[in-house]
Amino acid sequence: MEQLVVENLRVEVGEEPQQRLPAALAQHLGLAPDAIAEWEIVRQALDARRKRDVHWTYHVGFRLREEAQAARLLDKGKAKLKRPRSKDAPDLAIAEGLPHGERPLRHPPVIVGSGPAGLFAGWLLAREGYAPLILERGPEVGPRVRKVNAFDQGGEHDDEANILFGEGGAGTFSDGKLTTRTRSPLVGLVHELLVAARAPDEIRYVSKPHVGTDRLRAVLVFLRRELVRLGATFRFDCRVDELLLGPEGEVAGVGLRGGETVPADVVVLGIGHSARDTYEMLHAKGVALEYKPFQLGLRIEHPQELIDVSQLGPFAGQLPAAEYVLNDKRRGVFSFCMCPGGTLMASVSEARHLCSNGMSRRKRDSGWANSGLVFTVPHEHAPGGGQHPLAGVELQRQLEQRGFELGGRDYALPAQRVSDFLAGKRSTGELRSSYPRRLQSADLSEVIPAWSRKPFAQALKVFAQRIEGYESAGLLVGPEARGSSPVRIPRDRETYLSPSTPGLYPVGEGAGFAGGIMSAALDGLRAAAALVRSRAPAG
Repeated sequence: MEQLVVENLRVEVGEEPQQRLPAALAQHLGLAPDAIAEWEIVRQALDARRKRDVHWTYHVGFRLREEAQAARLLDKGKAKLKRPRSKDAPDLAIAEGLPHGERPLRHPPVIVGSGPAGLFAGWLLAREGYAPLILERGPEVGPRVRKVNAFDQGGEHDDEANILFGEGGAGTFSDGKLTTRTRSPLVGLVHELLVAARAPDEIRYVSKPHVGTDRLRAVLVFLRRELVRLGATFRFDCRVDELLLGPEGEVAGVGLRGGETVPADVVVLGIGHSARDTYEMLHAKGVALEYKPFQLGLRIEHPQELIDVSQLGPFAGQLPAAEYVLNDKRRGVFSFCMCPGGTLMASVSEARHLCSNGMSRRKRDSGWANSGLVFTVPHEHAPGGGQHPLAGVELQRQLEQRGFELGGRDYALPAQRVSDFLAGKRSTGELRSSYPRRLQSADLSEVIPAWSRKPFAQALKVFAQRIEGYESAGLLVGPEARGSSPVRIPRDRETYLSPSTPGLYPVGEGAGFAGGIMSAALDGLRAAAALVRSRAPAG
């Protein structure tokens, strides 16, 4: 019997809502509970649109013991068949098995970067017998965490072992969000692989899944072990300094820091959005790059209790830490990467630069809520009109260098109360925050472009009307410059290959084709599938 599904099944807020699901499902169907042979949660979401009517909603998949009862439910419209959409066929093929190409590779594929795009491309290639070599400029997650902790406690910045570089990429120090708008069956595949690697089981069905930065670190270790079991090889602390090209401009391998070369027919480039030195190397090599409009702004922090009350009303304290989404479409300013129960951090990949960001642990219990507040930098506002492919990188560096100076040159975050920012004055007195180092009072209008200051301030006033206490209790830090890649590495829509450099597969956020852990993972899978369809393994 095919599985049926009921959507938007309501369950009131209270203890153990999932234990009340079977009875709620049976009541909705008008059946006795024992008529249901099996059931599973397909989706769980909290509906908090009306503060006096906060409740859970569920999509529930189930099978009945009698086919005749199922047919009657379908006729009455009380349930529907759970089937994949026809346009999901290409992604279903990736999940279930792929035909290999007829041209064998001479060398195993090289993957540059162990972020989500690189890891999931590596998993698929390893599953299909290609034995990929994954090169990561930073260390394994354990030493990486120790380096970041030392920095947070006042230590020196390490250009190769930090919040942005190392096993897992930038997502290792984040909220571990797996939110995505796509309904592709590949989402379920990624969830299953992560759960097998010790991620929480609930990521399979919650509407806004997150792993948490602390839990994600352990997941990465188990995921790496699975890739190695399948035939992948990892090399950490191994920075790619050169892309080697053949006589026709095709990929011939990579050159590593220290002079070693690795031959390769194909390179999957999953470098992340902050590998600025790699962008510069690729540009010098003649690889096609282009400016991509990217997000820029400041980060804001509030006490989590204020956000809970504003979003959940009388249910505050009874539910997980609340999130919010804000968007002033008129002025193009919106919240980004909201971290409930999170902490502020310095997102630094280059010495003497400073950028703000946020992360959350699994329990989201820091007592603070932070979010990026960003706008998009179009071509006309980029240096030189965005004509140079690295114009966005130049703007990021300018603002991050100014942020470092305003912070006192010791990685203190420049900070300003929202009310003071709007009044055009520096903040005085104690500035309280979750940031583990120190804060430095500053004029944050200096770390966003002049053209953006007025609309940004206007958007803050709009948001203050939507969340009580948003202005009076809010603290701004900045700049927030690493929300997305300022560079795109063009590629063919079908083959995923760079049009300028045969054998090069640009993937993930660093290539400008993803915007988070899940979208980067899916991009890596699809690019690897294109490679598999075109080539056979080395051997």
